[in-house]
Amino acid sequence: MKRLRSRALALTLLGLLTIPGMPVRGAAAPPGSVPSRIILTWTGDPARTQAVTWRTETPLPSAQAQVAKFTADPGFENKAITVHGSADKDDLGGGRFAGHYAVSFQSLDPNTKYCYRVGDGQTWSEWNVFRTASANSEPFRFLYIGDAQNSIKSLWSRSIRAAYAAVPDARFIVHAGDLVEEGYDDSLWGEWCDALGFISATVPSIPVPGNHDVHRPPGATDSKTVFAASPLWRRHFALPRNGPNIEEMQSQSYYIDYQGVRLIALDVNVFANADFEAGAKKRVWDAELEWLKRTLSTNPNRWTIVAQHQPIYDVAKNRDFPDMRQALTPLYEQYHVDLVLQGHDHTYARTHKVAKDKVVDPSAPGVIYAISVSGPKMYALEDAHKDLMAAMIGQQQFFQSIEIGPDHLLFQAYSIDGVLRDSFELRKQGSSPFASTYVNHATAARANGAAKR
Repeated sequence: MKRLRSRALALTLLGLLTIPGMPVRGAAAPPGSVPSRIILTWTGDPARTQAVTWRTETPLPSAQAQVAKFTADPGFENKAITVHGSADKDDLGGGRFAGHYAVSFQSLDPNTKYCYRVGDGQTWSEWNVFRTASANSEPFRFLYIGDAQNSIKSLWSRSIRAAYAAVPDARFIVHAGDLVEEGYDDSLWGEWCDALGFISATVPSIPVPGNHDVHRPPGATDSKTVFAASPLWRRHFALPRNGPNIEEMQSQSYYIDYQGVRLIALDVNVFANADFEAGAKKRVWDAELEWLKRTLSTNPNRWTIVAQHQPIYDVAKNRDFPDMRQALTPLYEQYHVDLVLQGHDHTYARTHKVAKDKVVDPSAPGVIYAISVSGPKMYALEDAHKDLMAAMIGQQQFFQSIEIGPDHLLFQAYSIDGVLRDSFELRKQGSSPFASTYVNHATAARANGAAKR
């Protein structure tokens, strides 16, 4: 009898025996059907829409998501609405394939929390939570992250997790390019998603391509795709299609209006790479400048922030882009861009308020430019533009918290050990959307003595 009881207990633990009144365990999901790499983005108004992409290791024909307003009552599942999306099959090479999917939730209520899950109607992810933007210009915070690029899972993970722990109410994350070392390498995108974990499923991403994100596989020769990010970029990010009319670069430049801020993601690879064929380069160059001017001149918001990869004022050796500076800074100054968020130089630096290549009075019109790095690859600092800089800090992984209200912007840069390394404020004056006063909190050009040569 004792032996039978022991066998019954063992079978129960293995799920092979059920006892009346005991819950029955669900059937195991088919191999490769469990959703992973879940990433929130936007394709439309962040107050009323939310987009999500995900992946399965086995391609599936159906893409479905369910969404319901967040409540503490677990019975919310009964009120969930099912939304169908797109399904694509990715050829990973070597006879391997995966499925990638995208869904956009529409007609949501502003400033509201929602629960959602993704799957194929049979196998689902866990329920995750997002929050829509307010329809008004209310205060909020977001995170700005420089290049991840190298040792993503092992070392970048500590940066993004420290950032989320420090700013858990961040409404989105701006990634300033070079998310991975080789944009065509699926395994690196896997590392990027593993490092983020659940964060990408709860905090939307606003990415801009860097030069590494548009790297093509060895042997690729198609001149029509020279400016295009890897297809994996579009698989992982469902982004607005309100950018320049450049067929091969859809959703590489775009803008999002969020609670009184126009945030412009600008792919500046064409301005920073001298190797492109002249005719193709001019076509993209002209189209991007025309779009940028239109997007800046029609901005109804009080704040304007640009995210781009290569910096306007470099702080690393042999990384100066005078043609880009000549093309973009007049527009940034003419249309009163407040802040430009950049990467590429694998260090931290931030200018004072600058106009026409000079530091200007704190109350005068001008632009502040920041450079940051969140991954472990570091470059030595270089002094070419040090007279413009409020802070230059080397050999540190960083994240930035940016808080914005109708009349106030607070920028705080942290090394990932939680130390505040740099900070400044912008304060809008009166009813003008342009005039602002700059208040610098940095103590020295090489803040805290942290720069290393």
